[in-house]
Amino acid sequence: MEPNGIDMGDYVERYCSFTLEVAIEQGMAGIKSHYRVWRDNEVALDWHLVSSDDTWPTERRAAQHALDAARAAVEAELACAWPRPQ
Repeated sequence: MEPNGIDMGDYVERYCSFTLEVAIEQGMAGIKSHYRVWRDNEVALDWHLVSSDDTWPTERRAAQHALDAARAAVEAELACAWPRPQ
């Protein structure tokens, strides 16, 4: 997981042949985390909100939870539809 962009709370990670993008927002209602999955320059899965609870004490744990959800989505929804390059 690497920081991405100029905003704090934005992270990116390569997984298989996909790029996982995570955004974390901290507000009055707590932490919200979202993920989006890219393949090359095309959005494979647009932003998904990851349900959160108040037990995440840090932004990094919220980002890790969103990345876990993004990896699971790639395995469940995209791995068959997007063959890996040879």
